[in-house]
Order: sequence, then C-alpha cells, then structure tokens
Amino acid sequence: MQQYKGYLGVVWLLLWWMQAANAVPATPAAQEKIITIAAEDNWPPFSDEKGRGLSYTLVQAALRQSGYQLKTVVVPYARALYYTEHNMVDGCWNVTKQQSTSSRFLLHQVPLFRASSSFYYYKKAKTFTSVATIPDRTVVGVILGYEYGDAFEKHKQRFNLVEVSTHEQLVKLLQADKLEVALFFDAVLSFYLKQWQLSDPLIIRGEENFVSELFIAFDKNNELSQQKADALDQGLLQLQQSGIYQRLMDEFQAGMLAQ
Repeated sequence: MQQYKGYLGVVWLLLWWMQAANAVPATPAAQEKIITIAAEDNWPPFSDEKGRGLSYTLVQAALRQSGYQLKTVVVPYARALYYTEHNMVDGCWNVTKQQSTSSRFLLHQVPLFRASSSFYYYKKAKTFTSVATIPDRTVVGVILGYEYGDAFEKHKQRFNLVEVSTHEQLVKLLQADKLEVALFFDAVLSFYLKQWQLSDPLIIRGEENFVSELFIAFDKNNELSQQKADALDQGLLQLQQSGIYQRLMDEFQAGMLAQ
C-alpha cells in the first residue's frame, strides 16, 4: 500500500508539472503580435459605435497578412487621440495626415483610404470655394478633434468656431440656423441622414473642402511603433497587389449603395 501511495504521488507531481508548463505566460514576442487600436465611435460607415466599418475591415485584413492580431477599444475620436498620445493604446485610426498630426504621431506610409469633406449650408448656399474664402468671424460648425486639412488649420482662428461631439448635434445646429456653414465628411453625413430617415432638401452641399488620406496614428514614443507601422504598410501593399483590397472596397461601395 505504501508503495502504491508513492506511485500516486509521482503521478500527481508529473500532472502538476505538465499543467504548470502549459500555463507559462506569453512571452514579450507573442504579446507584440497584437496591435491595440482606439477606434472612434462616431464616423460610420468607416468606424461606427462598435468600432466596426471599413477601417476595421481593412486594418484587420492588412495586419493578418503580417501576422498580427487586431484588438480595438471604442471611444470618441478626441479620446482616441489622447489614448494614443499617452501610451494607453498602440494607435488610433482615421487620422488625416497633415502638419498638426504628423508632429504629434507616427503615421505609416500607405493610406487606408480617402474621404472627402464639403461645406454644408441650410436654406441658402454661400459661395465659399475654400476655407480661405470664408470671411472673418463666420460661424463655422465642426466635429471636435476632427482634421479638415492644413488650410483649415491655418484659417480656423479667423472663424467663430462651434465644435460639437456628434453629427446629430451638428445637423441640428445647422437646421436651427445657428451656423453659417458646417463641415461634414460627405459619406458620413449621407450615412447618418439615411439612418435617421431624414430627407431635408434645405441641407445644401456646397464646394468640396478637402480630400483626406486616412491613416493609423501610432504613439511616437513607443519603440515598437515603427515596427507595427511597417507591418501595417506591408500588409496593405500585399492586399493591393493580390486584388483583395479592391474587392473589399467594391464590397464597401456596394453596401453603401444598398442602404
């Protein structure tokens, strides 16, 4: 009996050792294969309230090409920038490459996609052809934290700028005649108007303001950011060369038309 108990003890010791070996925590190299992105919650169809949309589709596919997994934290855009700058996430997406963002963040080289923004009016369109033609002290409505191009950054101090957190707030201010002009990204406004079933012919689209190239902004102070930016670029190029990128864009456009 004593010999039998000793045998059981050896078996249990071996089982414990095997479980402990399987429970070894992930090495730093394994952890580096996950990229955590702060995904904005207010920019459909590119990044909706769940952080899903074209941005998620493209980034997940590109990172998979380079052997990375995508993890997202869904927050408002201004907070996404804050999280990135304070090393709380690896980066945030849908950032326009302009002087103000390039100085704060590390941006990769291959754009995710492009999106246009335009001037919008209510009841009567004005003749603004660019931000440079907007008179001083004009009441201009925008989304807090959004980028509208270097020209806008240069001239915005001349305006009476009204910054709000959501597109619904911006549309309501425009309809209430509280703004002389509002800046919207065209696909985003179109998405929301369809979602709200709001067909208001008095909302008038004017001239195009700017076509943004959208990127992921990485934390400039993280020593791994360049490696992750390079992996994303490599994955995007592979998607483009294989034809997968165009297929994903075609599916996205078809989905937009079907709404």
